[in-house]
Amino acid sequence: MKYATALMVACMLLIPSGGSTQEGQAPKVKLDKVPGIEGKYQLVGKTDGLKGARQIEMLEFFNYSCGHCYHFLKSSQRLHKKFKGKLLHKKSPIYWGKQNPYPAMAFYISDEQGVEEKFTQELFNTNFELQINIFQPRVIKLLARDYGIEKEMMEGMKSASIKTKVQQSLALWEKYQGEETPTVIINKTLRVSPRISGGSIDKMTDNLEVIFNSILKP
Repeated sequence: MKYATALMVACMLLIPSGGSTQEGQAPKVKLDKVPGIEGKYQLVGKTDGLKGARQIEMLEFFNYSCGHCYHFLKSSQRLHKKFKGKLLHKKSPIYWGKQNPYPAMAFYISDEQGVEEKFTQELFNTNFELQINIFQPRVIKLLARDYGIEKEMMEGMKSASIKTKVQQSLALWEKYQGEETPTVIINKTLRVSPRISGGSIDKMTDNLEVIFNSILKP
């Protein structure tokens, strides 16, 4: 974030932007097993065509106030590097409790403007590094100004299509019975999360690597 904008935003309410889902604990969970597919996961779809697939579709449900999601933003790069050309990483922002949909809407708006990756990093940094409440529309507006998309951001916040995308994301979250973030759905078939993997993002990333290797193995 540019210094001037950072100073302006820092003068706002420095309120943590809401809690995360269950983090840190790793209670025992029931795991499923597909022949030939190693790793820890739960089945959420049919396994037809899973083994020997040529590409991995990783649908990630995340929340901008989730520390695990912030960690996975960096940790997932290891997967991108190792499975380059074979990994399709889709993101699906969600919100809960007293949170509002503005950051999730900002995700889709910035994606349409071609700056989603950088803007997502900016929102996470603003929340965790500056401890600023990113669920305030004026904060998102100021950040969007730095990327030259302030007008598009404000118009997008009123867009029916953007609101629909957010609702579709929440509907998918319900469909896959998400309980914590980040939750990853692999090829519409396997569900993986920190709790399923052992309680941490590092273990989850290691687990995903094992699963991906098994799926892509000839």
